Amino acid sequence: MTTDTTRPSLDDPIAASETDSQAVTTTFDAAALYEDADRALGLWKGDAEDQIHLFRGEVVESDSPGSGRSDDHGIQPFMRLDGTTQISKTLDLPIADGTPVQIGFVGIEDEANQTTLQLSINGVTVLRPPSSQATPDARQYQELSWSRWYYVDIPADALRPGDNEILFSAVDGGVGWQIMIADDREATKGQPDPVELPHASRISHDDGVTWTQERGEYVIRLLLDRYVSVGEWVSPVFDAAGEQDKAIKGDRTVEQLQLHCAMDAPESTTLDLCVRSGPHPTTDDASSDGTLRDDPGDAPESGWTEWSTWKPGTPVAEVSGRYVQLRADFSTTDRRLSPSLESVTIEAQVAIRPQNKPRVAAAENAQIQRSSYDMPHEDPRCRQLRQLRVECELDAVVAGAQTEFETIQRLHRWAYHIPLDNCSHFPWNVLDWIDLRRGEDCSIELNEYSQRRRDKMCLYPNVVLVAALQSFGLVARHLNFHSEGMTGHEICEVWSNDHAKWIHLDATRDYYFFDRRTLTPLDTEEIHQALVERLDKVETWERPFLYRQDLDALVEDLPISYWDGDYEHAVNSGEHGAMFLFRSFCHFRVIPRFDVFSRSRPLPVSQGTEVWSWNGYLNWADDQVPPLRHFSTHSNRRADLYPTLNQTRFTAQSQQDGRQLALWMETTTPDFETYEVRIDGGPWQPTDRQWNWSLRDGMNRAEMRTRNRSGITGVISALSVVA
Repeated sequence: MTTDTTRPSLDDPIAASETDSQAVTTTFDAAALYEDADRALGLWKGDAEDQIHLFRGEVVESDSPGSGRSDDHGIQPFMRLDGTTQISKTLDLPIADGTPVQIGFVGIEDEANQTTLQLSINGVTVLRPPSSQATPDARQYQELSWSRWYYVDIPADALRPGDNEILFSAVDGGVGWQIMIADDREATKGQPDPVELPHASRISHDDGVTWTQERGEYVIRLLLDRYVSVGEWVSPVFDAAGEQDKAIKGDRTVEQLQLHCAMDAPESTTLDLCVRSGPHPTTDDASSDGTLRDDPGDAPESGWTEWSTWKPGTPVAEVSGRYVQLRADFSTTDRRLSPSLESVTIEAQVAIRPQNKPRVAAAENAQIQRSSYDMPHEDPRCRQLRQLRVECELDAVVAGAQTEFETIQRLHRWAYHIPLDNCSHFPWNVLDWIDLRRGEDCSIELNEYSQRRRDKMCLYPNVVLVAALQSFGLVARHLNFHSEGMTGHEICEVWSNDHAKWIHLDATRDYYFFDRRTLTPLDTEEIHQALVERLDKVETWERPFLYRQDLDALVEDLPISYWDGDYEHAVNSGEHGAMFLFRSFCHFRVIPRFDVFSRSRPLPVSQGTEVWSWNGYLNWADDQVPPLRHFSTHSNRRADLYPTLNQTRFTAQSQQDGRQLALWMETTTPDFETYEVRIDGGPWQPTDRQWNWSLRDGMNRAEMRTRNRSGITGVISALSVVA
């Protein structure tokens, strides 16, 4: 629900002797509309912008599902491009409109490469000199042996509607370039059913005289600087009767609604604003439209209207209650133009009836933030997680933990020490990775290390940690991050009910970052912000900060630090300690689903062994670190990557002259089982989403929370009133 509202100054009418009718005006600016939205798909608003518009950037590709380094050593992810070898990639472009375009590809240059790459797009030739000449400030291409994304500007008029053929070859047959191939044998891993193989890549070994079908798809993409064609914005439900932020609402009825919208829709674009209303703060289709995602609750409330399109200058045709939700549908047929939304004002004529209300002594109410993206959650009782918990005796690991966060820390430490053997990028069968050995006393043996960083590539211990946490019903996920000029890192994030937030954990070193002032553990986006606040310019691949800023000064007097634990070796010891990794927090991304142990695909073919190329990620971007052009899906809305979980938000309305409160609750709780309520310090009792609270004279206190099917209880909300 939005908290950025403005209303006219009104006298409190509750004490009036008869029903009053007053106008209540609520205005939402673009920042509030965007940040507080329940959904904002295909949209963007930069910090310096005062309007919401379609996201700018389109990727045309057919390689993503199979791109990466296979676990099968017989499948090589790169081919050399030299001599008389030419390669061809065909990409279908429904609309060619003259917008700026680049070709993006994954490649490797030999050390001291001096060969120029020749690209031909529908017969138009473009040369890409070796990086030492083409991009001398982008030293990552010369100094790192890891694969990288390359970007080449091409003439916009080289593209045409339909099939576009892109040819690659080495000038004069020179040696120095390798191009990534997404092998067809791997393509099932990175996509759901039905599996599609485009067969759009060919190779010639005789300067283009004869061609044969390639074994997969070259990782070559068209990157168009134009708006996406559609976007959708949906507001949270809000109280149009003027009591949005009141802990207890009075008896008010919205009799008429009028909308005013500051927007711009150039020719060839449309922006349709829709509205619906209802008598309760939970919508009828809570499970289908995402408003109350993962909250089965009881039967849907009745009385909400259908969506209706707003017609400028006319009142809303049907008003069913004080609670209102808005939706805006953005679209364009000219991809060079976008509609934009600057603000929305709701004018409500409100009938206010006299009613006593109990006095609020204290209110602790959650602000639920929902992701625009439906991310299926894991079932903690799936076969792999049940087996992991039993075979690795994880209940003994956490036995005696006094808090949930201590449970998290114990599992973190276990994932750091547990021996790993034959690990694979796919699938994430962690039981096959763990080398379970027992000592003479039959206890499970754990590793000890001569340095702080444990063995095995970072992906594996952190995915093991994700699995261990999820086996207890704790919501956890994998995340990876990198900066240009560095390889990157794979870690775990977990939702902590104790801290009511996400926390970044690293099982390769058993540590986490925290805020120096509050000592609160941090998530990846918070660490990212600590880094980007110290960047002197907008981060780009052409001139990364790592090659222009003083890296020692970058980490001086940081507002964040790290938990070191009781280990012999400090987290910051060695070549790649905590402060070295801190430089890597420019770009980060998540796989937008949690059910990676019960549903093996889609997953990237690999992570951490080659540059990230799978196009299914949800990527973070912002003004200081703009979107990576080779990926399709980005967000700068914190709620999209960091939705609040396991919290309960209540809406209370006074009844029976202040002697009773009607309460409605909402939540986003994965694996939800029930709401629980505790009255005046008594026992916790399960309850429905809507319940009535009869008040006694004096102080009354109600505490509300959720419980999932693993028995994990959520963050408590509470209301204390004097009747």
